[in-house]
Amino acid sequence: MGIAQVLGEAGHSVALLDRDPEGSATGWAYGAQQAGIELPFRVIGPMQAATVGDLDFMVVDTPPNDTRILQDTAKQSQVLLVPLLPGAGEVDRLQETVAALGEVTLPEGVALGFVLNRLEHDGVSGAMPAALEELGYPVVAHVRKAVGYQRAFGGLIPSDLTAPFREALTELEVLA
Repeated sequence: MGIAQVLGEAGHSVALLDRDPEGSATGWAYGAQQAGIELPFRVIGPMQAATVGDLDFMVVDTPPNDTRILQDTAKQSQVLLVPLLPGAGEVDRLQETVAALGEVTLPEGVALGFVLNRLEHDGVSGAMPAALEELGYPVVAHVRKAVGYQRAFGGLIPSDLTAPFREALTELEVLA
């Protein structure tokens, strides 16, 4: 949601394709609609993707550990941002994600970055950037754990919490 919001607020036409069966992006958009809040992007489902029209960006929310959807999405992407939580289990899951991406032909020049999500002030969170760097995974943003994200569900993420998303998009040269 943060990536789509930052792109939309920068003046781009954006749709967020909700491919996650949990439908959290769709739920977020529904909550915004019910509250009369206009999001700077549209949330669409898979059936709407083929008829969405001209866009500057299509942000795709993929489910975790669904290799087929991940690979299908990656083959059509110019930018891949992979979110991950702190912890050894996430590093194992990340290895599976990277292996799945390695099995498909990505578009030439695709930008890849990893976003550390829900970081806390603890040893595990503190060790993650160095561990990922050692594995050769480019970390492009750090998103701190903040109750403000949960409170924003069904609305706009407060501007003080969108900086990491802007940072990731700038690092990957999507935004200037």
